[in-house]
Amino acid sequence: MLRAKLQNLCLGWASAALVAGCASDGLTPPEARIDTPGAFVAVEGYDEPGELTLVRILDRLQFEDARLLFMTVHDARPATYEEARELSKDPDLPIRELIRIEPDTVVTLSPHRIVWFRTLTKKEQERVP
Repeated sequence: MLRAKLQNLCLGWASAALVAGCASDGLTPPEARIDTPGAFVAVEGYDEPGELTLVRILDRLQFEDARLLFMTVHDARPATYEEARELSKDPDLPIRELIRIEPDTVVTLSPHRIVWFRTLTKKEQERVP
């Protein structure tokens, strides 16, 4: 009798844990911005006019009247923003420049789009000086 009650109690806790674990699936993650660490940004004209370059935001440094972006520049030439999004999902995306520091206007004054977001790994975080 006691064993059956304990089994039912454990089953109830396990069910509650599963429901609680799935509840977050319905939540929408916050929208990544141009300065959100982990954001992948496709920038038109960064290297060549009319071409997209894919960068990953590592960090930002805000000054009174300016903001610097710490970025990884990827060795990819997507033809479209949709292709840039698909490339961004690859954890082994080739890197052209491990870290580049630029004023945010290099991105914001050009056509650009945030195409993907993934939380930075510890290794990626360590790139920032």
